[in-house]
Amino acid sequence: MTFRSFCVCLLTALWMLPALAPYAAAASQGRTTITATYVNATFSEDTTWRGTIIVKGYVVVAPQTTLRIEPGTVIRFMPAKDSLQLPRLLVMGRIQSVGTADRPILFTTGNAQSDRGDWGGLLLLSSEKSNQLEYCRIEGAETGLEARFSTFTAKALSITRSTTGCILRDSTVTLTSPNINACDTGIEAHDSEIELHAATFAANRRGMVLSRSSVVMTTVAVTGSTQQAMVTNDCRLKINSCEISDNAAGAHIIGGEGQVFLSRFVRNRQTALHLDSARLKISRCQIADNLRDGLMLEDDRATIWDNVISNNGGYNLVYNGRDTVSATLNWWGGSAEATITAKLSANSSPQRSAAVKVFPWLFEKPAIFP
Repeated sequence: MTFRSFCVCLLTALWMLPALAPYAAAASQGRTTITATYVNATFSEDTTWRGTIIVKGYVVVAPQTTLRIEPGTVIRFMPAKDSLQLPRLLVMGRIQSVGTADRPILFTTGNAQSDRGDWGGLLLLSSEKSNQLEYCRIEGAETGLEARFSTFTAKALSITRSTTGCILRDSTVTLTSPNINACDTGIEAHDSEIELHAATFAANRRGMVLSRSSVVMTTVAVTGSTQQAMVTNDCRLKINSCEISDNAAGAHIIGGEGQVFLSRFVRNRQTALHLDSARLKISRCQIADNLRDGLMLEDDRATIWDNVISNNGGYNLVYNGRDTVSATLNWWGGSAEATITAKLSANSSPQRSAAVKVFPWLFEKPAIFP
């Protein structure tokens, strides 16, 4: 290289330094280069996201349009300039957000740390396509995932530090292995069809609030709720192999019908299972070791048999109805009649005496769980 060529190269490098400085600083601080930035955008053609995406304001996925998000993508949401509205992603077409266990997809705020309500969340609006979310994390949203008149499936979905984890209205949803925690309300559903498999709701204020919905729950754990673990109103329920444990209050089921089978209601600080006008079959469940009452019935619509109902700090069973309720063939912690009846409470009135029929009871504790 001649001296002149060396000088030209040196001057070129010095001229480029200011332009390269931001990238060098980002690299030194471990930052990721931004792939694309969208400001109040509407997609009318199929789009694929990868890398780091910035959304300022909103992105709308129009009907007949598909948004695909590749594994490892990070989407950060920020308010648009001079706007007080929370940024969000609205899908009327279809979303295919499929990550992997080692490369999940992250939806989060543009702030250094996410907190509840930093951004709006994901909204599926009248989207009855094959929406799919797998190995996705949603952090710090007002409503992590909201579906209205929509259909989606989710696998290994994580929603954390959001005001409401998931809101469903008039939607059909299957959630497999979701983890919804540290929210004000974990999941809220109205007039929807829901399947929950291997789900965890932990450390929320309220775990589940369900109304007028058809709900299938298998191996669902609701734990650490600071208020209610679960409140349902006029739902069709099929609860199998679930656990409601270590909450302030357990499950309050109002109206509706269905069955509760092979499930645990344990170590809750208030009533573990409260039934009001609920036509339920409850069998092979454990309602035990709660700080106050185990099972509370407001009427005689439920039938309870082959359960372990014992060792609760208050009563094992409280009955506030006026007719006779059947709770035979259960294990009450022993076989002595005086011990069993001492832990039963039935309110009565001058007009009619309430009664709880528990005889014959089980004389041995059943092997309900493996």
